[in-house]
Amino acid sequence: MLLTRNIVMEGRRTTLRIERAIWQAMDELCVRERISLGVLCHRIDRARQGGARAAAVRAVVSNYFRYSLRDSRAVSILDAAIRDMAGEP
Repeated sequence: MLLTRNIVMEGRRTTLRIERAIWQAMDELCVRERISLGVLCHRIDRARQGGARAAAVRAVVSNYFRYSLRDSRAVSILDAAIRDMAGEP
């Protein structure tokens, strides 16, 4: 089931429609990284190269938790997840 939530990014309101599990994972990611949902979405938006915002969010959330299972002390897990979504090495 898709849920719709409003997010404020850089002072602008936008709507994101994604699965409940992804919303829950995003909330957990924000707690772990000590950032707001708006900051997370803004960082994802800046890095995505076209395509749907929801797809980019799903990719970053998946990458984040996949990387968090590894020993990733040399690099920020969130930075690595965003770079991977954007196709950067």
